[in-house]
Amino acid sequence: MPIRDTFSDQPHDGLPDDDPFEWIDGHGRRWTIVADPAGISLDCQDDRIEIPRERFTSDLYVSPVGEQVVVRFSGSDQEAGFLVPKSAAAALLARLRQQVATPDQRAEADRRATPPIRPDWPQMTATSVWALICAALAFLPFVGVGFAAAATVLIVRQRARTRLAPVTLHIRTMLAIAKWLVLWGLAVWALSTWTWYQPFPVDRLTSMETAQALGQVPRVALVLVVILLSLSVHEAAHAISAWWCGDGYARSLGRVTLNPKAHIDPFGTLILPFMLALSGLGVFGYARPVPVQLHGVRRFRRAHILISIAGPGSNLMLAALSFSLLLALGCVVRHVAPDVALRHFASLSPSLEAGGLSATALLAILASLLKLNTLINVVLAAFNLIPIPPLDGSWVLEHLFPQTLGRFYLRIRPYGFLIFIALFFTDAFDVLLEPCWFVVGQVNQLLWNCVGI
Repeated sequence: MPIRDTFSDQPHDGLPDDDPFEWIDGHGRRWTIVADPAGISLDCQDDRIEIPRERFTSDLYVSPVGEQVVVRFSGSDQEAGFLVPKSAAAALLARLRQQVATPDQRAEADRRATPPIRPDWPQMTATSVWALICAALAFLPFVGVGFAAAATVLIVRQRARTRLAPVTLHIRTMLAIAKWLVLWGLAVWALSTWTWYQPFPVDRLTSMETAQALGQVPRVALVLVVILLSLSVHEAAHAISAWWCGDGYARSLGRVTLNPKAHIDPFGTLILPFMLALSGLGVFGYARPVPVQLHGVRRFRRAHILISIAGPGSNLMLAALSFSLLLALGCVVRHVAPDVALRHFASLSPSLEAGGLSATALLAILASLLKLNTLINVVLAAFNLIPIPPLDGSWVLEHLFPQTLGRFYLRIRPYGFLIFIALFFTDAFDVLLEPCWFVVGQVNQLLWNCVGI
């Protein structure tokens, strides 16, 4: 938010006239704050935060929350957040602005405090996002045609309201992607719905036979490929949604990309999933988090919620795309070569023939990759929506309910990773992921009814 008297209608009686003054942060700690022409300094026992004037636009956050205001000071290695009356925030902002002595210095401070309006800053609309979501679900048997119709209406409506300009390039690109997804989804919907009613030419495999898997090393390699792709898409979605909301910081760091090199954490993305996959435990991994700076963004809380949801949402989109490809592949193979579909393709056990992989083996590997990608992304999306720090779900609830859950998360967030590790080795996650296991069961049932895998 610009460093100016944003709350000019409020009386400036919430801040003492003389420095220093004291505020109590969300952890109950009392900070002594000094605002001088050089910047702001905060002291609390042995902790100290210093913010020079040129860093106000990146290290000082102000966001109205009802009748109060969140003021957050971010230092080089720590931060302090306060929930204060509007009068106190107005007095602080007025003081910071008045400390600039000359009109030229005051104009320069306003220029730095207010983010420039970039003509090439991308725009995005909720209608475009909903069109893409509906288009991604158009492949589902029976109900897919309804999602296709909804997506078509949204696409037509948004295209009629979108002018041709550089800032609307992302909107038009998303609408084009949604259009092609509708066409693809309708084709898969017709094929899978028709296949649903076709009798199987031979007896289907038992659950024991369909449980046959690839060898351990090939399966671990496929899992790592899926994890790397899923985490890259997840973090890239956070970065591009922040860019759409008006924060280009992640983009300046090169995070608006699907290149895994920009997102991987050597331990969390590669070593940890590999060790867990080899041990037979549940696969878990993480990537480097995307940094955001929403100080100059309008509707700060809404932007933070959208950025947090974008990651799990991208995983669900990736799962839907993989599921549609797997469904289409299974239906085609079932009708073209039913024996292959039931005895090799479904068992996912490729064989070596004539010194190389057979076509059946390649189909099996592709089917295994698509199925793993579908299930892992569903689980990854549900997992990240668990409201435990540092997962995305905690940020959503913190900004949806800032005066209740927001204060609670502010206090426990420094210990969030310890809480997460403690719950990871208990049955708590199984309870929280119960809806996810239901969705996974429905995916497996749909695959079994349509293509017998």
